[in-house]
Amino acid sequence: MNTRSRILASMSDASGGAPAESVHSAGVAAHISHAVIATYAAAAAREVEGVHALAASGFGPLERRVDPERAGVRVEAGPDGLEVELHLVTAWGASIPSVAAQVEGAVRSYLESMVALEVAVVSVHVDDVAAP
Repeated sequence: MNTRSRILASMSDASGGAPAESVHSAGVAAHISHAVIATYAAAAAREVEGVHALAASGFGPLERRVDPERAGVRVEAGPDGLEVELHLVTAWGASIPSVAAQVEGAVRSYLESMVALEVAVVSVHVDDVAAP
């Protein structure tokens, strides 16, 4: 089994392939919590000009158990690497396509450098626009 296959296999638990709550990064020889990855993703998204806030409401009942620092971010271990979903509110007047593309790039780059894991998908959802 190659390194990529071992990493992807470690992303699922033994209970039938359900997503694990942490992933193994061979690059740093550690298990990294989904919560840590979500915190990093949220921080990277907030740094993008035109992002007003992350929108916790995108996940409904799940938001009650999420730390406010990473609300609006969901991390899952997919078959090809990390799958990150972000829900955000853009600033009034910001170009939504531009902000979404910048968030996708910033989150992907930051996670790949900070946790040494392949990011397969960064899905950006604009749930609202801040009032002027």
